[in-house]
Amino acid sequence: MTDIVTELRTQALESTYGDDRRDAIERLAERYDRADEAERREILQTLADVARDATHEAERELARDRLADLYETDSAAAGTVVGTYCWLATEADYSGEREAALDRLRRIGRSGVSSDLRERIADTFATVSEEATYSAEREAARRGLSELPDDGATGRDGGGSTDSESKESDSYLAVSLTEHLSAARTEGADVCLTRAEELHDFVDRHPVDDDAYGEVRDELSSLVDQLSVVADAQSELGEQRRTQVERIADRTKRLYLRE
Repeated sequence: MTDIVTELRTQALESTYGDDRRDAIERLAERYDRADEAERREILQTLADVARDATHEAERELARDRLADLYETDSAAAGTVVGTYCWLATEADYSGEREAALDRLRRIGRSGVSSDLRERIADTFATVSEEATYSAEREAARRGLSELPDDGATGRDGGGSTDSESKESDSYLAVSLTEHLSAARTEGADVCLTRAEELHDFVDRHPVDDDAYGEVRDELSSLVDQLSVVADAQSELGEQRRTQVERIADRTKRLYLRE
């Protein structure tokens, strides 16, 4: 069977015709259950290579779907699957594919994985939430990070995160968002507005049992309104406005750290 798997790998990666490449991908996935360990590694690696490097979108998507299918049936596939999706979330050429990878990692993380894979997923979410160009990707990463259970909180058979774990994730995200807002006060009015909107949306969706919560949320709403006007009129923030941004960011951070 090894010769057949190797032949199908070559076909999936090198065939001149798209139909032949897609057929090879499907046949490799179908053969996985009756393959030995070495053949399974080769099948997984082939699907990972296609998912990352194939020229045609349909083939990349097909390989990603088949990897996800194999993850659901064989826990031994988790390392390759998570590694591939982590790469796609940060390195894929197209935003839609990066978002799809983040969504898949979110679902994998919620289902429960080993501590090392959980850490890899968390690192990917953190990197995207801080560095991605597009706000939709940053938001998807923050959502994934907030839903990721602590080590041992879940298994492959399900489960959920505890209140303390959720609060810890909220605190982590709040601190990250407030630090981005504080840094943005010197990067221009448009950038600062974007960061203020992100923090406002986060606070609005993650209330805390603290008397200061309503005041902080209102201050952020007011700041967004003010920055919307400023961003239309000027490119840089004045000293007084920068001080205001830093004060509100710091107050928001302290609110969530108290939790």
